[in-house]
Parts: sequence; C-alpha cells; structure tokens
Amino acid sequence: MPATFTDRESDLTALINQIGELPDYTVRMAVISGPGGVGKTTLANRLLHQLSSEYGGGQLYADLHGYAPEGPARTSEVLARFLRSLRPGAQPASVEELAAWWRSVTASQPDRPAIVLLDNVRNAAQVRALLPGGRGHLVVVTSRDRMAELAPDGAVLHRLNPFDEAAARQYLTRCLGEHRVAREAGAAAQITRRAAGSPMALALSVTHLATAPDRPLAELISDAPSSAPPNPSHPQIALQEAAVNQALDQSYWSLPRSTPAPAVYRRMASVFTSDFDLSLTAAVCNLTGAEAEAVLELLHERNLIELHQESAARGRVYRFHDATRAHARDRARREATFGEPEEILQRALDFYLTTASAAEKILTPTHRPLRRDYVYPPAELIVFAGDATALDWLYSQRDNLLYAVRAAVAAGMDRSAWQLAHAIWPLLRSSHDYALWSESHELGLQAARRCGDREAEVEMLSTWGVGLRGAGNFEAAAETFTAVLQLAREEEDRRAEAQALHELGSVRLHGGHPAEAADFLLQARQQRVELGRMSESESDRLTYARAVAITNVCLGQAQLELRRPAEAIETLRNARTTLLDIQDHFDAARALAWLARAHAIGGNPDTGEEEGQRAIAECEAAGSARWRAHSRELLGHTLRDAGRAVEARNLYHEAIGIYAAVSRRDEDRVRRHLQELS
Repeated sequence: MPATFTDRESDLTALINQIGELPDYTVRMAVISGPGGVGKTTLANRLLHQLSSEYGGGQLYADLHGYAPEGPARTSEVLARFLRSLRPGAQPASVEELAAWWRSVTASQPDRPAIVLLDNVRNAAQVRALLPGGRGHLVVVTSRDRMAELAPDGAVLHRLNPFDEAAARQYLTRCLGEHRVAREAGAAAQITRRAAGSPMALALSVTHLATAPDRPLAELISDAPSSAPPNPSHPQIALQEAAVNQALDQSYWSLPRSTPAPAVYRRMASVFTSDFDLSLTAAVCNLTGAEAEAVLELLHERNLIELHQESAARGRVYRFHDATRAHARDRARREATFGEPEEILQRALDFYLTTASAAEKILTPTHRPLRRDYVYPPAELIVFAGDATALDWLYSQRDNLLYAVRAAVAAGMDRSAWQLAHAIWPLLRSSHDYALWSESHELGLQAARRCGDREAEVEMLSTWGVGLRGAGNFEAAAETFTAVLQLAREEEDRRAEAQALHELGSVRLHGGHPAEAADFLLQARQQRVELGRMSESESDRLTYARAVAITNVCLGQAQLELRRPAEAIETLRNARTTLLDIQDHFDAARALAWLARAHAIGGNPDTGEEEGQRAIAECEAAGSARWRAHSRELLGHTLRDAGRAVEARNLYHEAIGIYAAVSRRDEDRVRRHLQELS
C-alpha cells in the first residue's frame, strides 16, 4: 500500500459505515469499482487494515485476473490456496468438493470471522464461487465493473471516482514537497490537469520528478508525448485512460536506451505468465542474473512493474498492472523485430520445461524419462538444494505452468506442450490438484498424438488415469488404463504394459471389485518379476523390485477384501521385506499398516494391534498426513472388531482430526465409521 494515501478518507469512512450496517448473520460484501489505475486495490487494502481487529480469522487475498489476457484465475486453485491457508497440507479434489470444504471450514469458526479480498474480478460468478460459509465474514471485491448483480446478495456497491483538482494537487505536494510545487504552481497545475484525476498517471509523473529533485516541473510538460483524443461515448474514463497511456509513454521513452530496460519491459509483458521473477526474466531476455536484477529494479523504481511478493522459492516476484501490461504489449507489437514474438514464447517455454524437468528428476527419479527438446535452454539454470526446494518451486509456479501448456498448444508447439505436461508429474502427485491434472493432461495427450509420439501418448494416458482414479472417477480411469494396456501391447512395451495392469488392478480395487483387481495385480506382478530378472543394471533391478513390492501392497489389500487373510499376510510380508531392504520406509510403513490389519482379520488380534501401533509410529516418522490418519483408521477397525468401541472411537477421532486438514472425502468416510459405532 502506498505511503501517500490521498483524498480517500471520505470513501473509507463511507465504506466502514455501510459495512457496519450490514447484518452479522450473513457474509458481508463490499464492491469497490472504478476504471483501471484509480486506486481500487489501494483503498481495499486500507479498508482491510482499518477493520483487521474486528476479524480474528485473518485476511485472505486472491487476484482473480479478471481482465488478464491469459484468462481468469482458476476457481479450484483459489479455493485450494484459501484452504491451505486455513488447513496447511489440504489436498483438493473436484471444484465442488473444494467449495463444500471451504464453506465448511469457514462456517466452523463463527467467533473468528475472516476478511477475503478478491482483486480484479470480472463477474459475479467468480465472487459467488468463493464466498465463505457461516456468518460474519467480510468479502471485499475490486472490479472495473459496478457488479450490480451482487446487490441482491446485500453487497455494498461503492464507485471510486478520480481525484478532483484539489486532491491531485495535494498528492503532488505530499510527494514532491510544498515549496517545490508552490515555486512552479503553473506547471504543477498542468501536470494535475493532464493526469485527469488518475492516481496512476500522477504516480508515474511523480516518479520522474522525485528522482530528480532539481528538475523543473515544466520540463515534464514539455517532454510529454501527445495522447489520443478521448472516446466521446465515455469521455471521463477515456480521458483517464489517455492520461495513463501518456504517462506510461513518457516513462517508457525515458528509460535509458543504453540498457536492456526497454526490451525487458516489452518482452516480459508479452510472456504468458501472470507474474515473473529474475530467473524467468534472464531466460526470456537472454541476460545474466545480475543484468536481469538491475533492470527489474530500475523498472520497479519507475513504477512500470509492481513488486508482487517476496517468495522463498522464487525471490522477488513482479507483475504488471493491467494498464501497464496493455501499454507494454502495444509497444512490443509496434517495435518487435522479425521472429521476436516466437523467440520470446520459445524462451519462456524452454525455461519452464528445463526447470520443471530438473525438479522432476529430483522428486520422482523413477518417473519414466521421456525426451526433452529445447531451442533456448537457460544459460543460468536454477539449482535445487533438495526435494523441498524443488517442490516449493513447482507449487509457486502452479498457475504459470498451466499457462505455459496452454500457450504452447495455442502456438502449435506440441512437443513443448506434452513435455511440460509430463514434467509436472511430481506437482500433480503431491498437490492432488485434479483440475490442473485434467486440463494439462488433456492438452498434453492431444499434443502427443499430433506429434505421432506413441511413447508420449502412452505415458500421458497412464498418468491421466492415475489422476482420474485419485479423483474417484473409477470408470473413466479403468477406460483410460484399458487404452494404455492396448497401446502398450501394440508397441510391445512391457514396462508400460505392467504399469497398466497394476493401475487397472488398483482402480478395480478402489472401485469395489477385489476379484478383478487381484487378477490384474497378479499379471502385473508376474510381468514386473520377469522384467527385473532381465534387467542388466543394478538400478533397474532395484526399480523393478520396488515395483513388485508396490503391486504386492495392492494385491494384499485385494486378498483381504476377498477374505483370504493368510494369502494377504504372506503377500504383504514379502512387500514389506523388500521395501525395507531398499530403504523405502514410507511404503514399508504402508505395508505394515495393512499387514497388521491382515493379522487381525486372520484371527490374531493381538499381533494386529501390536503391529498396528508400530505402523502408526512409522507413519508418523514418514511424515505423510494421509497415512498418519489412515494407519489410525485401520487400527481403529481392528479394535472395533475386537469389541473395544471406546478405543476405536478415540482412534477414529484422531484420524478425523488429521484428515480434516488434508482430505474432506477421507474425513467423511471415518465419520461414517463413527456413526456405525453409536
């Protein structure tokens, strides 16, 4: 929020009073509307600061990119981000499930209402999809449009007007000093009139003058390029837009031509991302990191880009104001050299593909390696210190990675499109963002088919099926893996065939068909055993040994469902032994949790309880929230079957407490178990 807050006290007071008059038994809403550059977000932030003490549930912010050329922010991602703020580790599924979870979480804290700021909203549907549940919360919306559709929902509609002449002069005086403005009163008046009441146009003018204290104000007037005449159908708005464009022109042409600054301004506005950092800038503009840092600081000082956030994963992250981005893109269209737009796009795509692939190798070393094609690989690569930093980068770039896939498809760069969709596998596996999973894989699959790359097609189908299974869409997942199996057999790709058989078994198991699951899993295990025997390298043999063990964990569950506990015990014990030998402690803990359950079902509840307690301890050490909860759930079943309802209920409550932060679907399932105990 700018330190200079001018002429908005009456707006602030009016909003606070109107919000205070809204009933507290509902979600309060306030819409601040006005043209671009009029200061809507600044006023909204000041409002939130003023009211923060009344809303103990904290403040949440989302830029909905309603007017951005790359399209609006995804509702699923905004909901997931909000949920992670309140429930760290939350793993989403469908948009509907996310929305229900979001409303449930916010409704569960009636004494701690929150403030939600939705910035750059295009339509009322975006707002309604993000409304919290319960009562007493405040949702503040900024938009260029009045949002009259929200009036029936009780929203306060506040139109923010441009500065009048007195306010504009006050702003100039606060920024430049009373003596300097008074000394050149005529020039100051011309500057304020030329700004047409636009705070953004004034801020750009002030930047020039504040950095040169001895520069006469009159020089700014003489340096000003001419602006287009206002549109007579909307004269006031058009006048402000012309003023902003005029100020941007002046700022742009004042950039030192001996530096890359003008080119960076044009190029970064042309990139498909919603924001940008030093590494992306260096790659797109073919600069060193030091050169990119210096230019970004200069553009920020000139108010041509905004500092969006300080990110642990990305450093300083910048973005364009909508009006500035439009201006910079216009300059890019006017000044682009032959082939430059295509080069900018390819450089950006290569940056994301290179970096995502580096993260992929660290996070999922057993993910099937596929080809990578680069035209402009970054000269300075991001080096990840380990799993945590690689995953943090993927999470922080989630939206931009999707924009990259979309941009590649739109430009007909199909190899880049499917390779990007393949490279973000560790992000999808970790985040369970099924909306991202579905769109990226649909685009990537079609791109792979257009390339005629059957190996890529098989891989895209296979990982898409995993996402469908995780989202609970078992029939679609089964169809997808059946297609993978057919393709793998046509290509005589035994590795892909074994994976498809395993996944079909897993899908049928989760879909409630254990006999079919066991048949597929036995075939998958046999294939993997044979592939391991034929492997020439030790690393390949270990990979297939782990694959056999993972299949055995699923097979053991199917055998339990079929009430064949003796077979399940042998299968799960073999899986655990292998997983411990290769030091896969997480999957070994999963195997132990199911092995404990198999002992209990097989008539040995004491061993089941003892190993179940050990499984809980191992899952705690492994750190997976889902399995910390699931191990408790499984032991709860064992104690329930033994007639120890109180202890089972306690374990179910513990599992619910953990699931509440990560999985609404799993939480609901354990609640049903609790109801059955009552």
